[in-house]
Amino acid sequence: IDHSKILTRNVKSDENIETNSNITKVQSELIQSHDIKFSENDIYNLNDVSEPGPFDHCDEDLSHIGPNITPTYNFAKFANESNTIRQLVNLGVELYKLEANREVLEMFLSLDFDTDMKPYIQFLHDCGVHSENLGHFITRNPMIFKEDIDDLHTRIRYLRAHNFSVDMIQQIVNKHPPWLSFKTKEIDWRLGYFQHTFKLSGVQIKGVSTKCPKLITYDMKRIRRSTFAVTKQMGFNTFETRLILLNAPRVWIRAKTEVVKTFDYLHNDMKLSHDIISHNAKVLQCRKSRLERRHRFLVELKRNQYDPTKPLYVSPLNLVIGSDIDFCDKIAKSSLDIYNNFIKSL
Repeated sequence: IDHSKILTRNVKSDENIETNSNITKVQSELIQSHDIKFSENDIYNLNDVSEPGPFDHCDEDLSHIGPNITPTYNFAKFANESNTIRQLVNLGVELYKLEANREVLEMFLSLDFDTDMKPYIQFLHDCGVHSENLGHFITRNPMIFKEDIDDLHTRIRYLRAHNFSVDMIQQIVNKHPPWLSFKTKEIDWRLGYFQHTFKLSGVQIKGVSTKCPKLITYDMKRIRRSTFAVTKQMGFNTFETRLILLNAPRVWIRAKTEVVKTFDYLHNDMKLSHDIISHNAKVLQCRKSRLERRHRFLVELKRNQYDPTKPLYVSPLNLVIGSDIDFCDKIAKSSLDIYNNFIKSL
C-alpha cells in the first residue's frame, strides 16, 4: 500500500472540508446581516469564480486601457493633437532644442496659435523679422509669448526715441532675439554703463549695440572681468580699449582666459605692440592655436613682417581670416600641401 498517496488524499479531503466550512460561515453572516438567501447549488459556485483563461477570446472593449505614461517633454507626442505645435514646426522652430525646458512645452500647449501667438508674430514682422527668420527667433527666445505686447512696443519706441534707426532695430532684433525680453529700464542702464565706462559717443554706443547686441545684454560680472583683463592684465590704455570694443566687441564675450592666451602670443611671441593689436582688434578673437600655426609658417618663409611702416607688410588680420587655401595663396605665397606638411612637422 502506498501510504504517501493515502496521506495526500486525506490532506486534500481535510482542506475541502475546511473550505466548505468557511463558505457556510460566510453565508450565515450574510443571511443575518443582509437577509440574503443562498440555494444549495450556490455553495461551490462561490469558490469557483468564472475568470477568462489566458487564451480565451475577449469581446470586451479594452481600447481605453493603455500603458502607464511617464512624464515626457517630447513635442512629437503632441504634434498630431496640437495645432499650435504643427504651426510652430511650419515656421521652422527647432522644437528639439526646447524639449528640455518643461516651462516652454507647457506654455506652447496652453496657447492658441491664432488668438495668442499671431499678434506677437505680427509684431515681430513689423520689427523687421522676416518670415524665414521667425523660426530662428522663436527658437532663441520662445518666452517672447509671455511678454506683455504693450511692453514690447514700448521697448521699440525707446530705441526709436534714442535715435536708433529702423535698420539698426532690425539688426538688433534679428541678431539677438533675447534683447526684446529685457525691460526698458534694464536696457537703458546697460547702454549707460557701456557709454560711461568706455567713454563712447552716442553714435559709438549705437554702433556697438548694432554690431554685437548680445554684448549689451550679457552677464555683467563677465563683462567686468573681461574689462579688467583688457585694461589691467593686457595693459591697453583707455583709447586702445575703446578701439577694441568698437571693432571687436566679441572680445568681451569670449572666454577671458582664451583672450589672454591669444594676447600673450601676439605680444610676446609675435612682438606686436599694443597699438598694432588694438588697430587689428579682431586678432584677439582668434584661437591661439590657429594664430600660432600661421605665424610659424610665415616665419619659416621669412614673411612675418607685421610693421606697416616697412616693405612686405603683412596685416595681422590676414592671419586670422579666410580659409587655409586663401592664406597660402594670398599671404604666404605658397601651396596648401606645403603648409599642411609644415603643420604635421610641428
